[in-house]
Amino acid sequence: METNKSFRKVNNSQFSSDLSDSKISYKIGRSYFKIKIFDKSEYLVKYPKFLFSNLKNRIKKVLLDNIVYCRTAPISLFSNPGIFYQTSKPIFKSFIDYGLIKDLPRVYEITKKECPKFSKLNVNGIIFQNQNHTKRLFSKNKCSNKKVILSISFGKDSLLSYGLLKEIGIDCHLVFINDMGEYNPNELKLKEKLIKEFSKDQQEKVIILLDETDNIFRNRSIKYNIEEFDGTNAMLAFSLELVPIAYHFRTKYIAFGNEKNLDDFFINGKKIKIYPSYDQSSIYIKKKNYYLEKLTNNNIQVISVVKPIYNIAEMKILCHRYPYLLKYVMSCSSKRLRNHRWCYSCPMCAKAFLYTAAVNCNPKEVGFERSLFEKKHKELYPLLASKIERIYEKPKQVRDEQLLAFLLAYRNGYKGALIDMFKKLHLKEAKKREKELRKKFFGIHSALTIPKEFRNKILSIFKEELSSLIK
Repeated sequence: METNKSFRKVNNSQFSSDLSDSKISYKIGRSYFKIKIFDKSEYLVKYPKFLFSNLKNRIKKVLLDNIVYCRTAPISLFSNPGIFYQTSKPIFKSFIDYGLIKDLPRVYEITKKECPKFSKLNVNGIIFQNQNHTKRLFSKNKCSNKKVILSISFGKDSLLSYGLLKEIGIDCHLVFINDMGEYNPNELKLKEKLIKEFSKDQQEKVIILLDETDNIFRNRSIKYNIEEFDGTNAMLAFSLELVPIAYHFRTKYIAFGNEKNLDDFFINGKKIKIYPSYDQSSIYIKKKNYYLEKLTNNNIQVISVVKPIYNIAEMKILCHRYPYLLKYVMSCSSKRLRNHRWCYSCPMCAKAFLYTAAVNCNPKEVGFERSLFEKKHKELYPLLASKIERIYEKPKQVRDEQLLAFLLAYRNGYKGALIDMFKKLHLKEAKKREKELRKKFFGIHSALTIPKEFRNKILSIFKEELSSLIK
């Protein structure tokens, strides 16, 4: 039974007819909410009933005021004369605007399309039904710091996070966010199979949260559609969507697998600093927690237990300490996926294969059935490619991490045309810089995203696994 079958209404007589036609609103159902854009399309977020239906309607509305603006703020860059939100002004508004500003260079780098300046927001105007900020969600001290909601995607980062948290005795509630069902049904089919196997083998319940809001930026009927904006403030949207689940289980922490690599950036040809995913950086997480503290009365915070380490260190710990999790690793999200969790033709597959080989773990353990060191795979590796296309591969640190990984794979006895190419072009540099590279990529960096309650336990595991690798 729906708690509110209609979209929120308001007297729009004080607004121009053009602006009242540019409405963004939402609808709350028993187990879902929908975001509605300009009376054209609806975008669904659906929970298991027991996790959403028991939440007070006041709390749902406060959350929706923030989530709706978070997911739709980029539209204001292109909408003329402006946007009327049938919501209250969100507590997160200034932070969401900040995240959008910081993400514009990434969008430009991918699309090569100049985005309107953010000041356009002030020119066109964003009007909220209620200009006062929404209230805080909860009373104080309602959530336990001994329990964690873990967003699990079955990449190495979230699986390693699971292994670490379980080892130190943290009570984990696992959530899989299905945001790819319409965009990549083959990926979803494979992930659903993994969830079934994982749940059975590990005796864990995986909660599935359906999120279709990325499709806001894939709707071809909206003339200003730019798909790359689906990543803008995306981790904040996920965080807010997980708040009802965290509150249901009274968990203080929401954990994501944001490793150290996501703090790296590069400078483009216009001398602009670009983060491949700014909303997964340490800077963003710190600022996000400041606003979450205000919104939730310090009940809920976002953490990452793998933020202190790089990709190759993650793979080393996962392979050596939690080998029982390797059969679930799936980092590939290519549309070429069919009946196997690796497509063998994208940088994500190449990276997983290389780092597995580098830490002396058989790639077959993570499901690889053939080598990715053949010549035809050259362009998948930033170290060897003639041109780097994917934005995640552009920071200098990616090239250096692969320099170390190829050196270790070569020493581990791996063969192939790309190993030969590495020996010819980069072996001398790799040997010369080995000490520096080991210190950086097997090192333990800032641990501020790990709560004090269990920071020392996590860091002691890292030291035990990685100290011997730093020569």
